[in-house]
Amino acid sequence: MFDVYLYVYDLSCGVVKALSPIALGKQIDGIWHTSVVLHNKEYFYGSHGISFCTPEHTVLGKPGQKVYMGQTSVTEAELSSYLEHLALTSFRGGHYRLFDHNCNTFSNHLCGYLTNKQIPEYIISLPADVASTPLGAVLKPYLNTLSVGLNNVPQFGLEATKEIGVTTKLVLTTSISDTNNHCFEDIRRSFVPILFDEPLSSDILPHRVHLLWSGDDHSTKAELAVDVTKLVVESQSSVNLNPEHYSLLELSELETADQCLVVCELFRLALWRDPDLLTAMLTDPDRRLHRLAVTELPVTNPNEVLNLTVAKAKLLCNYLGLSQDWPLEGNRELVVELRPILNICLLLLGHDEHQLPGHDSRTLLPDHRYTGLALAHNLALNIQLSDEEALELGTYLIHLAVVQDKSYKQPVEATYLLRSIYFLVVRFPILADLARTYDLCGCLTVVMNEATNPETAKLGTRPGKSVPVSSSNGSNGVVNVESTSIDYLIVTHLLDYLTLEDGQAV
Repeated sequence: MFDVYLYVYDLSCGVVKALSPIALGKQIDGIWHTSVVLHNKEYFYGSHGISFCTPEHTVLGKPGQKVYMGQTSVTEAELSSYLEHLALTSFRGGHYRLFDHNCNTFSNHLCGYLTNKQIPEYIISLPADVASTPLGAVLKPYLNTLSVGLNNVPQFGLEATKEIGVTTKLVLTTSISDTNNHCFEDIRRSFVPILFDEPLSSDILPHRVHLLWSGDDHSTKAELAVDVTKLVVESQSSVNLNPEHYSLLELSELETADQCLVVCELFRLALWRDPDLLTAMLTDPDRRLHRLAVTELPVTNPNEVLNLTVAKAKLLCNYLGLSQDWPLEGNRELVVELRPILNICLLLLGHDEHQLPGHDSRTLLPDHRYTGLALAHNLALNIQLSDEEALELGTYLIHLAVVQDKSYKQPVEATYLLRSIYFLVVRFPILADLARTYDLCGCLTVVMNEATNPETAKLGTRPGKSVPVSSSNGSNGVVNVESTSIDYLIVTHLLDYLTLEDGQAV
């Protein structure tokens, strides 16, 4: 058996303890960063992913506390394998968020795996205590330390390299900005897929979910829904669902829009919380997840259908994102057909040939379009996308960029749109030719000029503004955008590729 310790650091060095009674009205003793120590290594998580070093050799020095968490039988080799899995799924660098998916989330998850214990509650509850208070602004510089200073230690990931001093570097990604090769494999390694990880609505609680089902005829469905709700709400990591629970994804067997919405939301968050669940769902003999995109809905009102389609799209977006690095070529049973997912994507983006009967695509809501672009982003990264599917998707995305629809002028939407086009034109030369024919280069040149001139900027962000890079709303997954913001960089990459003399990727 091996001892497991939790190292606890106060990033504010006592400042928060002094300020919190005045700013928050309650005593907070510190801004906590934690790591897990086992096998003479200190493991922690930051914006670059999972890292490790010799204990007490991070930039923070010695911890303020060392909490004994218990013992584990997990060997160093087994731990390494498990961390490799986490580095590719729920704890990728791009998934880091300061308030709700940070170093402490990782420490809690890892301690649960090793010892079946949670880290102290005062550490877990800290973000919720301060996120909505004036103290949040005071704490921001210290919270930023979580994603900046600590990541001087290289990340844990796929490809091991030599030891450098007391740290071991394991490279997960290669920055696309370091190369102009425009290689699709480099792109897939460099760009993080979009995952919808927002918390459940406060209405989705076990006792409220049960009320959505009425009568004895639906008691089984109600019990299953309540069971799934409890598992998802109470779990911070593994969500122990079984094939009987998957039967809820037969949306056509449900009766109301609210029932369908709750089911999609529960499975969306369950997949994000526990990516291992995806393997189980894809090997389900009844293939409910495979059929989700084409499953009929028990409602006909266009607005209800659209809202439920968004809920399905977010769940499917998580499927695409979490399975992106899986070697699926030789295992077709794990592959969900992309054509129905593409149809959902085009519907949400307002494609004329994918409208709902009786619904005007001009009345699509921002959330519809945003979700459609997120789905397009992950589809464009998917190696299973066929030539025909790519041509239909790419043609419409180029159309949206060229006509400069105001709906896609917001920084996040514009970023996802241009990223998706970039992914597709690099992989499919016919789309690059189409983009040149439509003079997308001229549009991009205007965008780049606007990005360097804040007085006239319409697309992209001004220096210093934050833009989400991988999460589903403006409060999560933010990075600081300087003059070379992600919008500006993706414009540069796309323009550079389209203006290559021979138009070919290296």
